[in-house]
Amino acid sequence: MNRLFSNFPSANVSTLPTPIVPLAKIGAMYGHANLFMKQDNLSGTPYGGNKIRKLDFLLGEALAEGRKSVITYGAAGSNHALATAICCRSLGLKAISILAPQKTNAHVRQNLLMQQAVGAELILCPDFGDFPEATRQAAERCRQADGLAPYIIPAGGTNAIGALGFVNAALEMAEQLQPDVIYIPMGTGGTHAGLLVGLKLAGLDTRVEAIRVVEPEFRGRSDIKHLCDELCRKLETVNPLNGLGVQTNPVVEDSDIVIRDEFFGEGYGLSTPEAEAAVECFGAAEGVHLETTYTGKATAALLHDLRSGALAGQTVLYWNTLNSRDLAAPTAGIDYRALPPEFHPYFPMQKRENMFSSSSS
Repeated sequence: MNRLFSNFPSANVSTLPTPIVPLAKIGAMYGHANLFMKQDNLSGTPYGGNKIRKLDFLLGEALAEGRKSVITYGAAGSNHALATAICCRSLGLKAISILAPQKTNAHVRQNLLMQQAVGAELILCPDFGDFPEATRQAAERCRQADGLAPYIIPAGGTNAIGALGFVNAALEMAEQLQPDVIYIPMGTGGTHAGLLVGLKLAGLDTRVEAIRVVEPEFRGRSDIKHLCDELCRKLETVNPLNGLGVQTNPVVEDSDIVIRDEFFGEGYGLSTPEAEAAVECFGAAEGVHLETTYTGKATAALLHDLRSGALAGQTVLYWNTLNSRDLAAPTAGIDYRALPPEFHPYFPMQKRENMFSSSSS
């Protein structure tokens, strides 16, 4: 990790650097010679994806403060909540996931079963608006059990501490490749903001194409700008940048923030034909597993721009933010009925009947 971060405690849950590999077959399909992928799907063991870089700093701070429990948030199948639970278990911390309803699919179900496998406490709220009261009640239980308050991680791990992970990621990438453009999905925006600040520190003019996967009212350009500004202040205040081999006084301008809305579809977690086609293309051509909530929408934008010729002559990097570590084995023996009852409807009736039959035979 870059010495810029020496004054920020780390939980060391990541496995870095992650490699950059060519996407030669997709490149050949579209006549594009300089197409690459950053494999953040391998950012940690036993779980990868973009959340691990954030958790290095977030859980590092939790440990430094002596916390015993961690509360975080997401939709029912949240990758972030799962990543937090897995990392908490490895560090001896109790994980509490406060979740909101989401349309079910195989990915959501597997994430719920994996949270159960690693001992997370799962709380399903009727709506995101119920999170504050659920947090109050969970925090009180933690204070009674631990003698101190839990460490609170916002949805997606997105605040200035978590986004440090992607400032570091941009500096890491700069030593491997200096692309003209990077494609990422944009949810809570921590990956986006961290990369923008890190690129400024590295002195690169790389453009970040952030593909929206959440509703505009949940996260917009002003939120990204605010987080970038906060990151710059935090870095300068905690560890002045002079003599650290990076650009001093970095400023992310409004014009640096590119958010693409046209691949979002009808809502968070709802697939689109373009996302499904992109997932199929990456799987068939490169053997890369994606999904349709985040990575499929980002790659749909990438493939669209390749087809249109908008990327001609540019070095292009797709940043794979999805965990690719296999969760089949650790979830194979988990009965969904071990989950709190409110999560049982996420498992289709046929699946529930099959599991009931096998467990009673």
